[in-house]
Amino acid sequence: MSEGSHKRPWLAAFFAVLVPGAGHVYLRAWFRALLWFWMVVLSFVLFVPEELVDGVTTFDDAMALSAQLPAEAQIALFVVIGFSAADAYWQATQTRQREIGQRCPNCGHELDDLELDFCHWCTEPLTTEPGSADAELEDATSR
Repeated sequence: MSEGSHKRPWLAAFFAVLVPGAGHVYLRAWFRALLWFWMVVLSFVLFVPEELVDGVTTFDDAMALSAQLPAEAQIALFVVIGFSAADAYWQATQTRQREIGQRCPNCGHELDDLELDFCHWCTEPLTTEPGSADAELEDATSR
C-alpha cells in the first residue's frame, strides 16, 4: 500500500455508526459493506411492525417512526450497528498491522520480499522480536 493509504480505525468505526457499512466503504471492504448494510435492512424488516412503516414518506415521518420503535427493534438495530462499528475498527487495525509488518522500523520505507537482514533503503539492521524463533537462532549463532 502507498504511504498515504493509512486508514484510521476510529474513523472507520465512526462512519459505521453513522451508516452501517460506511466504515467498510471507507476501508474499501466492499463485500463487508454490503453485508452490514443488508444486516440493518434485514433487522429492520424482521423487527419493525409493518403498520408503523405505512405512511412514512418524509424525513419527519421517519424521525417520528424512530421514537415509536418497539424495544426489540431498537435492541436489534443497536446490536447490528455496534457490531458493524466493531468490525470496521477491527478491519482497520488488521490492515494497519499488515502495513507496519512490511515497513522498515527505522526509516518507514516499504520492504521488498527479499530475505535480507537489513533495510535496503537505510541499511539499518532489521531486528527480530525477542522470544521469536529467529531471535533465538540469532542468539545461538552469535555465541
